Amino acid sequence: MPGTAAPPFTQPQASRRAVPAPEAAPLTDIRRPLNEDTRSPVVPQATELSSKTAARLGKRWLRLVRRLLVILLALAVFVAVVVASAYMGLYAGERDRQAARLEVIQTHYDAGVQALNDGRFERAIAEFQYVLQLDPQHALAKQSLAEARTRLAAKPTPTLEVVVSLSEQLLEQAHASFAQQDWVATARTLTQLRALDPDYYRETVEDMLFTSLYNAGIAFLEQDALEVGISNLDQAIALRPLDANAVNQRNLAARYLDALNYWGVDWEVCIERFTALYATNPGYKDVAQRLYQAYLAYADYLFTQGEMCPAELQYAQALRLYADPAVDQKRAEAAQVCLVATPTPLDGVTPHLTPQPVPGFTYGRLAYPVYNSASGSYDIYALYADGRILRAASGADQPWWELGTGRLAYRDKVSGGVKMVLPEEGIPLQLLAPQGQAWPTLAPDSRRVAYAAATDGQWTIYIANSDGSGEPRRLAAGWAPAWGASGWLAYTGCDADGTCGIILDNPDDEQPGTRLTGSENDIAVSWAPAGNLLAYMTNVTGNWDIILLNPQGGVQQLTSAASDEGLPAWSPDGGRLAFVSNRDGNWAIYVMQLDGQNVQRLLDLGAALPGWENQRLTWAP
Repeated sequence: MPGTAAPPFTQPQASRRAVPAPEAAPLTDIRRPLNEDTRSPVVPQATELSSKTAARLGKRWLRLVRRLLVILLALAVFVAVVVASAYMGLYAGERDRQAARLEVIQTHYDAGVQALNDGRFERAIAEFQYVLQLDPQHALAKQSLAEARTRLAAKPTPTLEVVVSLSEQLLEQAHASFAQQDWVATARTLTQLRALDPDYYRETVEDMLFTSLYNAGIAFLEQDALEVGISNLDQAIALRPLDANAVNQRNLAARYLDALNYWGVDWEVCIERFTALYATNPGYKDVAQRLYQAYLAYADYLFTQGEMCPAELQYAQALRLYADPAVDQKRAEAAQVCLVATPTPLDGVTPHLTPQPVPGFTYGRLAYPVYNSASGSYDIYALYADGRILRAASGADQPWWELGTGRLAYRDKVSGGVKMVLPEEGIPLQLLAPQGQAWPTLAPDSRRVAYAAATDGQWTIYIANSDGSGEPRRLAAGWAPAWGASGWLAYTGCDADGTCGIILDNPDDEQPGTRLTGSENDIAVSWAPAGNLLAYMTNVTGNWDIILLNPQGGVQQLTSAASDEGLPAWSPDGGRLAFVSNRDGNWAIYVMQLDGQNVQRLLDLGAALPGWENQRLTWAP
């Protein structure tokens, strides 16, 4: 039947004997349709459908792939942005952390430098060590740490215990001198104690100090040491009121000194002041004699100026006090000329040089060197409590006051040697030591002078009689000697093992001195008036500073600025120190308390002070 497929081929079952299979027809013949005329599209229709489907699927896959690529690209861009943002965040965070770290390092380094400059070496060491923990390669911190350790090892480091120890020692000394009624020594020691520690046994110290100042003041007034007596009583008044007798004695002495300040400066004012004092207490000291001499001096001055009428008047006033034929003859001569002459009034001829006290300097006299740039050398000036400033010597330096006389020893740089002068007169008095000597210092009794001489390139301390008798005696190798009130001599030198520093020596025994400090740059020693403490300057702190030293042990650093401070000189009452400093750009003289407080500027010394380390200040009553 048309369209009927041929039956399937089966294996004949007639015989079990294997019969060779007929040769298979080609595969193409089997697949081809049996009826060619029907043109059945069975196989061709399937092929065409598959092609179209594949085409449609291909387009879909292409669109899908494109979409996937777009998504992947967007995802890649997003990831890149996230990664970049994260990286930038990490970079910025690391940068901020590094900046913060550097800031911390710089802060602690600066703190270390400040502590180093202030003399707080333990703190400086701690700061530099912390910097090196953060940055082991910090070269400046390494260098500064080494410097801080060197300074700490070299300088005497004051502690609270040291200050307490000094206070205890001073109070013990005061009790001992008070029991012996040594009012001057007690007052000086207690003044030092109060300046060092105002609250240390305050009531006990004030009671002892008032009693000592009162008794010492009255004793000085009776001995005609008026300035010292007034100063002691004024210090006593600051503690508690005085009795009527002490107040009267103090005021009389003050009026006497006030009149005396105009002596030879302004005779009119001088006469006016002595006249007022004479009117109220004509028997006080030598007021009558002083007034008489003032009248004569003023009359003689007027006589030499041709002013006979006023000269006659002054002679007449003098004769009312004391009769003197010679003075009366001068009065008559002046009167005779006055009758026939018309005097020309003096106008501005008599000098009026009333000095003005320097704030902060109210007691004693201070000698100091001033560099003269024109001569290239130093001159010595003397400042007095009334404000007078006198040039004591030219071409001279290293002054030293002689106690109780007002004379000044110094090194003469012009003609050489060590000389003495009375600043009010300005004429050298005597030669204490030959040319080439330096740093003169007088014993408390002024019978001997110690000085340093350069021998074969080495400084040596010698002691000689101040009257020039005998031969100088060699004491020891050293320089810059200073004699204390206790009779001990302090100087800078080296001991047997070659270690240098301040040496304390009794010049009257055969024993070597005792070294107290450890640097050859511990110099410019100054004794407290009581002879119980020393002040000196040193540069072991990196710049020049002032140190307070007890010979029995204990130190106190008084200055710690980045500038230079040195050449300490004790005030006569032992409560303050004068010193030089360039802290304000120029050199000047300052005063301060023993605790380094209440610093006051006294005098300008100028911009140049060459070789100032080898100079000296000296302050006396």
